[in-house]
Amino acid sequence: MRTTGVLFFVFALCMLGISAPLEARTKPHPHHVVMRVAPADEYFGRLKMSILGIRNQLHDLALRLQYTPNKGEDVLGSATMVEDALHDWEHKYPADPWLPRSVYDLTTLYSNVHTAHGHVAAVHALRWMLARYGRTHYGALARAQIKPHVGLR
Repeated sequence: MRTTGVLFFVFALCMLGISAPLEARTKPHPHHVVMRVAPADEYFGRLKMSILGIRNQLHDLALRLQYTPNKGEDVLGSATMVEDALHDWEHKYPADPWLPRSVYDLTTLYSNVHTAHGHVAAVHALRWMLARYGRTHYGALARAQIKPHVGLR
């Protein structure tokens, strides 16, 4: 009978949330990373671009550059707005698994703009890519494909 009373008391404490100290309940465990994915209806950057809008814009800019490579400087203006949205997205959702691919796509886009401004933007984006996402699949692709193309050591 005594055991039942003790179990009931422990159960009641657990239900009230009193079983663990307050610090243990409010602080996440340091080894657990909460993977937060940005919702599709959230907007980022000065142009308020959605995740899909960012990816579509990167795709469209890459196609435009592919068919009119001499218009690289024109692509850079739009690409910097996409970069602004990517930085905002990364700031709000740093563990989003879609980020490495999007940053890789931006880096690839910049590396295909064959102007001085394009080169500077490509080096900057590649450093960002490798520093933040260097251990991902897209980081490995950037090291193998973009790094030699840009001439970064």
